[in-house]
Amino acid sequence: MDTLANRPAAPPPGEAVVERVFEHRRIWRLTQDAFASAAALIAGQEPAPEVIVGIARGGVPLARLLAARPGARWCVTLTSPDGRAIGHGCARAGPGPPGSGRPGSGAPGSGPPGPGRSGWLSGITIRWLATGTCAHLRETPGYRPSRALRHLIKIRDRACCFPGCRRQAVRCDDDHTIAYENDGRTCECNLSPLCRRHHQTKQAQGWQLAQTAPGTLSWTLPHGRSYITTPGHYPDE
Repeated sequence: MDTLANRPAAPPPGEAVVERVFEHRRIWRLTQDAFASAAALIAGQEPAPEVIVGIARGGVPLARLLAARPGARWCVTLTSPDGRAIGHGCARAGPGPPGSGRPGSGAPGSGPPGPGRSGWLSGITIRWLATGTCAHLRETPGYRPSRALRHLIKIRDRACCFPGCRRQAVRCDDDHTIAYENDGRTCECNLSPLCRRHHQTKQAQGWQLAQTAPGTLSWTLPHGRSYITTPGHYPDE
């Protein structure tokens, strides 16, 4: 059986993702909705440059410019030692200037993190992604997943879950591994992003797909060969 890990894909223009790496390989991932960009949480405060997926390395001026745009959505993603997302949370506003103690009062500046930023981080509720046996805590009763569930799935799986596909998750369908009409759950353990092409491939005769654990998919091709895909890794630098 071959094992293929999903490779991270670059988001389209206007959907930039700015990431910073901290101790223990934790990545604070700041996302945005529509054309509202996001930026590094503490841009310019660490020697390592920001990593803007799809734009390569971005300097401090660019990060500050993106952070200052109205409507930017600020989120934090925690990763495991192997670089996979394990927890995620979003804030209603960005942090204030260092030491201000006023969340949402402006874009990040320079200098060491102050109490205002620490308070901002402590106010974010981290939701841990389901692993192993799913408890169905975020299951949606209907066919369409809630906005929060869709967001979490696309944080967990950064690209289409077909082996080798690089289509970014934000441009993929929300696929029920077990069809909803066949009693498939609208839950972390039964949802994954599939691009339209591979969504249709999955439904073709001879193809089989199982989600053995939340985010771990086992593909069986018509000729009998099997592949396993797992959530992609976040970069560590």
